[in-house]
Amino acid sequence: MICCIDCFRDTEIRAAIEMVGHRGICPICKKENTWIYDSERDADKTNVEELLDSILEIYVPESGLPALYPEEEKLLIEDRLLKDWNIFSGSSSEVKRLVSEYVSESFELSLKITTERVGIPQLFDESYLKDNSIMGKYSWDIFKKYLRNENRFHSKYINLEILEPILRETETIVPANTKFYRARVSDQKGYSRKEMWAPPDDIASPGRANSKGQSCLYLCSHKKTTVKEIRAHAFDYVTIATFKLNRDVRVLDLSSIVHISPFYSGSDKVAYLLNETTLRQIQNDLAKPMSRLDSDLDYLPTQYISDFAKFLGYDGVKYISTFDNTSYNIALFKSSACDCTYHRNFLIGDLDYKMTAV
Repeated sequence: MICCIDCFRDTEIRAAIEMVGHRGICPICKKENTWIYDSERDADKTNVEELLDSILEIYVPESGLPALYPEEEKLLIEDRLLKDWNIFSGSSSEVKRLVSEYVSESFELSLKITTERVGIPQLFDESYLKDNSIMGKYSWDIFKKYLRNENRFHSKYINLEILEPILRETETIVPANTKFYRARVSDQKGYSRKEMWAPPDDIASPGRANSKGQSCLYLCSHKKTTVKEIRAHAFDYVTIATFKLNRDVRVLDLSSIVHISPFYSGSDKVAYLLNETTLRQIQNDLAKPMSRLDSDLDYLPTQYISDFAKFLGYDGVKYISTFDNTSYNIALFKSSACDCTYHRNFLIGDLDYKMTAV
């Protein structure tokens, strides 16, 4: 098998091919003067085959799948790979050729995965799901509905023992003296510095990271982004305060719970596939813009994750701003971790409204 760096999106595989160190023309995607991998002469120079094996070995040909395996989940290997992973950059036909050539040279992979439809039995094995999936045999959407309509505090729909180590991987330290900003729509007089802190527990409104009655200080890394986040209108007065951390804070960076490559560790690739789907849904819910017409109940799933972070002893959670992906927010569970060092009132001159057809 001969392929090239441009046949792949995955950063680990691309780096492994470039490490081989020679260029040429790729017979699969036809790219010229690109980094080439030739399995006959390069297998001992890099771990490309180890990476591909770890993915391909989880697929079982249709003749080996359980009788009750869902028919709609059986797909050709090239279509299954493109649906399940963000590894390949080529078309379905290019992926089929690459995989077929690779499997034909393998001593361990079955040729049947290139001629029959394939599936992953563990995805529908309740025993496996119970032991390896964040959501067990359920889904993130079912869990959200359960929180909203049945039970806020106790749930059989989420496996916290599996979620905890995954969340802990995102732990980050935000150093002392880091500056953040908070804005509030005000009147011409503006708010005092004291009024720019988080509201007291009893009157705190629900937000992405806190339930009603739980004080939480929401801060942003960029001053102008705070104005967008409070949905200020043209000619509104806005008070913006500067906060500075008075100590290092330990937070969970929920903007990094989705991994850029399935090869970041020696993890079980089936479990990775299962849980990455859930983590992406959590990340999307954190980044989902909320309108003033949305219900406070829509915050429940991310409040649940934030409460768990608080239970684990973290100072807060960090996530990408819904209005500017170059900015990030930090929700501090204890306001005492920072000082308000400056505040000033502003008049909003105009807003640049952008519309998207729906």
